[in-house]
Amino acid sequence: MHHFIINPCAGNGCARKSWPKIQKQLHQLNVKYSYYLTTSSTDLKQHLRRQAQLKPTTIFVILGGDGTLYHSLNAVAFPTKLDVTLGYIPCGSGNDFAKAAQISNDPNKSLAQLLAQKTPHTLDLGYFKTSNHTGVFSNNLGLGFDARIVEMTNNSRLKKQLNKLHLGKFAYAACFFKALRRQKAFEVTVVSPDFPAKNFSHAFLCTITDQPYFGGGVELFPKARLDDGNLTLVVIEKKNLLNFLSIFLLMLLPGTYHLQARSLSFYITKQLELTTTAPQIIQVNGETFTFPPGDLRLEIKQQKFILADCKI
Repeated sequence: MHHFIINPCAGNGCARKSWPKIQKQLHQLNVKYSYYLTTSSTDLKQHLRRQAQLKPTTIFVILGGDGTLYHSLNAVAFPTKLDVTLGYIPCGSGNDFAKAAQISNDPNKSLAQLLAQKTPHTLDLGYFKTSNHTGVFSNNLGLGFDARIVEMTNNSRLKKQLNKLHLGKFAYAACFFKALRRQKAFEVTVVSPDFPAKNFSHAFLCTITDQPYFGGGVELFPKARLDDGNLTLVVIEKKNLLNFLSIFLLMLLPGTYHLQARSLSFYITKQLELTTTAPQIIQVNGETFTFPPGDLRLEIKQQKFILADCKI
């Protein structure tokens, strides 16, 4: 049995428009299903957790963007972890998780991928904890510059306009230079059992990722995988503007040229702790909040997904 949970606002209405097409395909294939249209992130969490407790063998298929997936994962994970299987049909702006998991952005194709598989994959999630927030994420968690871009993009009218044209991922690029002017370098200390403690006095972008992509398809760390049991920390320092811009330009090229830059450091680990001395914006799967000065702890968790039978 499949239970579809639709965020009608995702992708500026992309999920709402896609759902009738998916329903038609389900009827043609004679697939038994139920569905629910959410009214808010709180409604989504309450509904998903309630149904997961009542029907734990059901496959819960999420229609929405990376933010919708974030709220769904946290509904399953807290206050206690529920042993359920999730599916996902991407209907958001960036759809970075879908790209990493090789899920088609075409609703009919992604449904076909979903229905073709019966055995779930176990994928990694990042678990984070601060003094005022706890959660899990499927994509990445960022402090500094990328979080600033996400915050500005989420509050921009341009994102809605581009979503109507199915060009939502370009909204992040449009806010790049505004965020560049507003974000300041900050100090962060990184501690992990897998490498010596490191202090960065001019950190500008600090991202912990579970997969290669961020910002609507930019390859931050091409070697990252959703099922390798690791998190990857990438820190870029801003010692001068030209150097920082050159690293971002290299990210747009195929390969790993940007990882060779002296102002970029990366670490692969299962557990780490970050300490900041000034408040920072944090983005988690495209959702933002303020991180006060203090400690941010991260480690690996896992979740069962129905995905295409392919190498991820």
